[in-house]
Amino acid sequence: MNIPSKSTMKSFIVATPVIALLSSISPSFAGTLATAEAETLIYNFSQVPTSISTFTDTQTLALAFPGTVFAEANANAYFDVNFCLEPDYCFPLANNSSQAITVGEGQEYLGWAQSQAAAIGYQFEIAENQEFSFDFLSILSLGTQKSLQQESTQAANYIAFYLFEDSTDTLLDFFSLNSSLNSANNYDLSIEKSNGFELSLLETTNAEENQASVNILLSGLYSRQLSEGQNLTLIAYQTSSTIVKAPEPSTSIGLLIMGALGIALGWKKKSNLSD
Repeated sequence: MNIPSKSTMKSFIVATPVIALLSSISPSFAGTLATAEAETLIYNFSQVPTSISTFTDTQTLALAFPGTVFAEANANAYFDVNFCLEPDYCFPLANNSSQAITVGEGQEYLGWAQSQAAAIGYQFEIAENQEFSFDFLSILSLGTQKSLQQESTQAANYIAFYLFEDSTDTLLDFFSLNSSLNSANNYDLSIEKSNGFELSLLETTNAEENQASVNILLSGLYSRQLSEGQNLTLIAYQTSSTIVKAPEPSTSIGLLIMGALGIALGWKKKSNLSD
């Protein structure tokens, strides 16, 4: 996929602080550690939305008996219809970031963290025989570490785009990426998408006996030619989740929010919200 060089360069300049967030795992740490981070930049919109809104939410749980545990979650969502890098160069720009980290040590503990972020553009007004398009760039990282057999860790990132036609709430196109990593060094990546999305994916993985990390760089283009005039709503959603636990659970603990499409439909119906 070819992205115009000027836009690409400016997008990477905007995304530079994201790269500093990607964490590494210290081999000297004793205990469990799970990290999940995701940053998504959406730019090069072919049209400007009539209104916008953003959503963030974080949740944590920390229980220790006996032991010590730490859980932290951070989320940020941003949408500006007139973002300016220079006085004469302004454009719509959306950005989501989500981060979750859990750390534990001891005989018995449970730590869980989850963050969610969404940027929503309402009523993109598309004329007859006009194209709607945008570019996006995502940087994702996962990390896990444990020091004892009875300990377990899991980390996951999920990002998605949903495009709705406003008059009927019909889902026209979608994209989702689900990535997860656990303390057994099992890494899973799944992508689902409709035909309007073109993707380029770069992965780097590192796995040792008791620790592993994954970094993902995803760039993409969405485009759709509309034969009739329509108003569209775009929802960009993501979540990051982590868990650390001792003793090791007998069954896998799900990290991602179920029914993300149902959540997206709920935001779609709140079209009177704007920032």
